[in-house]
Parts: sequence; C-alpha cells; structure tokens
Amino acid sequence: MILATFNPKGGTGKTTTAVNVAAVLASMGRRVLLIDLEADLNASISLGVRPSDARPSIADVLLREVRPADAVRPAVSAKNLFLITGNADLARMDTSLRNVREPQRRLADVIKPLAPLFDTIILDSPAGYSLLARSVPLAADRLIVPVRAEYLSLESLAQLLSWYRDFHTEHNTSAQLAGILLTMVDHRREATREVIEIIRMHNRRGVFRTEIPADPRAAEAPSHGIPLVMYARSRASQAYQRMTTELLQRTERRSR
Repeated sequence: MILATFNPKGGTGKTTTAVNVAAVLASMGRRVLLIDLEADLNASISLGVRPSDARPSIADVLLREVRPADAVRPAVSAKNLFLITGNADLARMDTSLRNVREPQRRLADVIKPLAPLFDTIILDSPAGYSLLARSVPLAADRLIVPVRAEYLSLESLAQLLSWYRDFHTEHNTSAQLAGILLTMVDHRREATREVIEIIRMHNRRGVFRTEIPADPRAAEAPSHGIPLVMYARSRASQAYQRMTTELLQRTERRSR
C-alpha cells in the first residue's frame, strides 16, 4: 500500500503526520518506507538525517541518476523504518523533467519497483501544485489530508476537494481519500470548535474520528531526529497511535 500525506496548503502537519504514521506502522512490525518529497528535507531531518548527508535522494532517483533501491537507507531511530531523503534539487524538478514524456507519472514509475519490498510506502508531499505535488495522487493508493483546525483551512479544503475531483476525472487516478485529519486542535478556542463542526458536517464520513491536538512536543522532536511517537508520550503522540489504528481499519474495510 502506498499512502501519502497530501494538502497543497503549507503548514498543515503533513510531515509530522507522515513521519509519525510511518513510525507507528514500523513499531507494529511492518516494513515501512518513507519518501521525503520536500526540498527542505523536513521529513529527513525529523529522522536524523543532516542536509549534507542527504544523497542519494529522491531527486537523484527521479532524474534516473540512481536506482530506487540504492537510495533507500534505514532510519537510525526506528526498527523496520526506511527512508529516501528529500533534496534541494526537488525545487527545480518541474524544469528538470520538462522534456520527459508524461513527467507527472515519473514518481509512480520510480516507486513501482520498491512496492514489493515494503508493506507500506508513505509519501510526504510538497506544498503547492507543482509537478511533483500533482504526481502524488498518480502514485499513491490512499491520501491522508491533514487540515489545521482554523478558518482559512475551510476555504483551502474546499478548493482542494474540488481540484481533486477534476484531477481524478481527467487523469483517472486510483488514489482514494483515506480521510481528512484535523491537526493542531485546541478545543479551548471557540473558533476552533466551530471550524471542526463545519468540516465534520460537510464531510461526514471523510474525517478521521481521531484529532491531533496542538502539542509543543511535536515541534521539539525533529530537533532530536526522532519521531514524536518515540520522543514523548504526549497527547499528540498518543493521538497518532490511535489515528494509525483508525487508518488501518479504514483501509482494510474499503479493500474488502
């Protein structure tokens, strides 16, 4: 199964979600590969990789300079978890692949040989609607959409869902929506509660029951190169444990 944390809006918790879902699945004994598709390498840094040590990266794989399997490295902090790092070269990937036939499908093509080697592959998607971001729904089986519980996210979520319906029809993508994940939630704020109510009302079966609370430990963990679920037994850490269990239940139910 290929999962992706996907939301063109930045700052929604895509990387935190990708890293921690990957770590939880690995702790369950699953062989997991996390692929960092961001030029700023946040997922890679969150697993203890310094930018100076980030090669070979997914950029090298996309440019056919390195075989996919040769870019895979074990995560130092977690058993059963593996990583293909991001790289600053990803910021220029639209230009680098401009002469490639069907460039949006290059990501799916390079991931395909890796699928038999892992139980789960997780893509940490870049923000925006770049070529690489648009490639994600063509490569993934399921999309997790992290959304911050704030007003501006309502408009962004509506635009994303509308865009994806059109994109899905145009490209006949196989990726299904695994669920909308509410992140950085603080129920003490009335505005937050109102936003959550609206999102749940308009997406009744599409929102995870589990919500990820605002948690300062989530910002601390990457500086130690350790996933939050291994760094601290905090509220967000426990929420990611529950959310991953819910994710598995959802995917297994839909695959029947």
